Amino acid sequence: MILEKITCSDMREYNEIDDIIALGKKYPMAEFAIQAHPSKFSGWMPRYVWFETLMHATRNTNINLAMHINSDWRTEICSGNIPYEIKRMWDMQRNNGTPVIRRVQININGGNDSFRFYANRVADIIRAYPDIEFIFQYTSKQRRRLKALNETCAEFSMLFDASGGRGISPRAWRAPVMPNHKMGYSGGLGPDNVICELDKINAVVPATNDIWIDAEGKLKDPDTKQFDVARAELYIINALSWQIKNR
Repeated sequence: MILEKITCSDMREYNEIDDIIALGKKYPMAEFAIQAHPSKFSGWMPRYVWFETLMHATRNTNINLAMHINSDWRTEICSGNIPYEIKRMWDMQRNNGTPVIRRVQININGGNDSFRFYANRVADIIRAYPDIEFIFQYTSKQRRRLKALNETCAEFSMLFDASGGRGISPRAWRAPVMPNHKMGYSGGLGPDNVICELDKINAVVPATNDIWIDAEGKLKDPDTKQFDVARAELYIINALSWQIKNR
């Protein structure tokens, strides 16, 4: 398999923007994802202002930024509507004309998952943003929704996260389930175990497949519970060392 991106999730307004930019410049395969939901990211809340500032600061760089959409905004997008705060960020472009936000993950698994999923409306959103890669969590509970989205012929990727955001590595990683859609892997990954877990993922993924990995909980400082740039860098370094060894 080919490790395409190394995602570091849930940096927030308490992190220094210059630290995130420096890490992104140093490691081009790294990606930095913000968790977006209306209770903390609406209007001009501190996290929203912080992330918009980061976006503007990276418009002349190749730093990979992503959004993970949760809660009511997830539900709204799955109904075919894009919240204004989100749309204005998706529409922001780099100096070279490409979107600042390159990937968007819609977290359809977890929380209240009784919402309606209108596959055709979601497909219309995906087609309206052809330069953004859209990602949906894959679990057995979400198989029906993703099968319906696949039938629209929309392009999307999937994230396997058996832990449901609890930061627990699965007993076994799952091979890609739809050959025409990329698959990423998340669940309990961190600087201490990423090499071992990449070995396990590699055992079930075809050699020519592009994948990515996503870590969150184990990138946080154990005491402050805040995103730790140093831990994120070690996670990136260890993942890259695996890639170099297995190239």
